[in-house]
Amino acid sequence: MQPGPLWRPLWQLLAATPGQNKRQLLAGLQRMGLHGLTTTDVNRTLYANTATFAHDGATPPRWRLTAAASRNGGAVPAAVPPALPRCYVGKEPRAWQIEAFAAWRAHNRQGVVEAVTGTGKTTVGVLAAAAAVDAGQRVLVLVPGRELLDQWYDVLRRDIRGAVVGRHGDGHADALEDHSIVVAIVNSAARYQMLPLGMPGLLIADEVHRYGTPSFVRALQSRFGARLGLTATYERSDDGLIDYLEPFFGGVVADCSYDRGLADEILAPFRVAFMGVDFTPEEQKAHDEYDDRVRSLRRRLIVDHGCPAEPFGEFMAMVNHLSAGGEGDSRAAWDARKYLNAFNKRREVLAECRNKQAALAVVAPVLATADRGLVFGQTMRSAEDAAAVLRASGVQAMEITSGMNALERKQRLAAFKDGQAKVLAAPRLLDEGIDVPQADVGVIVAGSRSKLQMIQRMGRVIRPKADRRPATFIILYVRGTTEDPDTGAHEGFLEQIIDVAQEIERFDPWTSGADLLAWHLSGRRPN
Repeated sequence: MQPGPLWRPLWQLLAATPGQNKRQLLAGLQRMGLHGLTTTDVNRTLYANTATFAHDGATPPRWRLTAAASRNGGAVPAAVPPALPRCYVGKEPRAWQIEAFAAWRAHNRQGVVEAVTGTGKTTVGVLAAAAAVDAGQRVLVLVPGRELLDQWYDVLRRDIRGAVVGRHGDGHADALEDHSIVVAIVNSAARYQMLPLGMPGLLIADEVHRYGTPSFVRALQSRFGARLGLTATYERSDDGLIDYLEPFFGGVVADCSYDRGLADEILAPFRVAFMGVDFTPEEQKAHDEYDDRVRSLRRRLIVDHGCPAEPFGEFMAMVNHLSAGGEGDSRAAWDARKYLNAFNKRREVLAECRNKQAALAVVAPVLATADRGLVFGQTMRSAEDAAAVLRASGVQAMEITSGMNALERKQRLAAFKDGQAKVLAAPRLLDEGIDVPQADVGVIVAGSRSKLQMIQRMGRVIRPKADRRPATFIILYVRGTTEDPDTGAHEGFLEQIIDVAQEIERFDPWTSGADLLAWHLSGRRPN
């Protein structure tokens, strides 16, 4: 790629002062007399010339000249992309996908590619699988559930010419002895040696962050010399990353952040609204009782029963172990079970807060203007209630839950895709593993402290739109609880989006539907 007009002034700025972020660089360009630019213009040049510019992976990224650019005055042409695998017949990959594929190959075909939901990390896996097929190797693709089992199976059959693709799990028992590629549910793959002895192979782990557990790690088999992990964020709240995943895959070798996705225009720009509500007196009383019980039992589990205080994932892992009677101590098991019960009851009170349902009626005019909308809950009941509230407000809405059979879920997704339903309301079912048709408004009814879950949910609505309009993301929360940003909720998620969102707005419980709609529509007008 030929350097653009901003290439040389950006090189001059970073040669003088390395470690600047995009806003600092924009200010520097303005001081040089280059006006009428945006941070998107800066990002587009930086990411399009990765042989000259490199970043540190922070949020926001801080940029510097590459070693080669520093030695040669910045006059370094962009690297020639590797040739695509011969048997790959899919769409032309995006620039970041080609770069990630090349980086993974340069790291001895081992490592993790981390890309925010919606940027197309599956294509990197397909390219790796196609290259292995070209080389006469066998490929195992690990997935967490049956939805991804079928999706990967369909994509691989479509995009790799001549490969014999099979499935393992959910009633299928195909094997690598007579298949080029097998897509396997991780639970099923963990029971067998999937790669025949002496046969070279590649293991691709989709949603790799999920496999850092003693049971799933049995599927990460050492016979596979080439290894690729794919994830929206390569982290866990426990030690599973250090203990299981990094020893097998290594670290992140390539990524696609919000910055890169927006610069390459493979993600839609987006705006985020936080809307606080309050409990009813009865709900507040129930929440406080469960909250006091959770805090008291947590202290007891740490002090009396040896549960680790941090990280929270390790604490919960030990609590679950104790609740099953894992240490043979009946008091510890009883305390662990009481803790889990109170923890889940508190979460239900938050998820099913009546004023959140009332707030959904306020949000209804925004969803009515959407091409399609998604409402994310925590429980089946909250999803059902959300759909009912929206229908009562005149919005065509359906719930979709794990309590439905596969055919019914498929029919509802088809109705959503065809426009028969404008909004789908679901608990965690839509977070990952289901190919959801494009939506442009997302509403979170039950917040999550998990950065990964928030990134996955946002990825459902920030795929680029034909008219380049921004997406809208609305987060409902109960004030003064673990959902409230003022108490630390969404901290990791906010760190990622605060510098890339077009706008982050806060609304109070008394906001009207007209005010919220006006804010939403103001973002759709041309600048």
